[in-house]
Amino acid sequence: MKINAMFSALLVSSALFLSACDSADSTDSDKATKILDGKASVVLPEGFVKMPKELMDKKYTNPGQRPQEAWYVESEGGKVTLAFAQTDNRMTEAQLPQFATVLKTQMSAFSPAVSDVTVDGKKMTRLEMTTPSPDGKIFNVMQISSMDGKLMISTFNATEDIKDKYAQAGRDALSTLKY
Repeated sequence: MKINAMFSALLVSSALFLSACDSADSTDSDKATKILDGKASVVLPEGFVKMPKELMDKKYTNPGQRPQEAWYVESEGGKVTLAFAQTDNRMTEAQLPQFATVLKTQMSAFSPAVSDVTVDGKKMTRLEMTTPSPDGKIFNVMQISSMDGKLMISTFNATEDIKDKYAQAGRDALSTLKY
């Protein structure tokens, strides 16, 4: 009898624990914003809004390097952004480390730190670095991954003067990417 009562209590507490885990996931998915025509989603930090096309054209002057969409904090005047692009370049998860090495070499002047991360069960690689700009320095986190067999590039950047305010939120947002 005692064993049955203990087993029942264990079963109920396990179910409660698992339901709490499920509700946390649904809360995250409730907060998720669909990106890239609904192919992916991300939980954006508080205050981020979709960047209008006019501002994207101004901020990303090279059309070949312009992301498909970007999100920014309007009150910061475009000084902090999250951007997303799926390229036409074929890329598998197995190829990511080699591609990251190429990027690290190309960007060696900026001393990028490279790390492998797993996001939603998918292997991804991040490069973090600070790059110069006409207005100062920009902190960048570039996350590369394979979505539907093609290279996906997700970036967070913030000017150095507001880096400490937004850097962790940017990394956290990149860690919520789902597709």
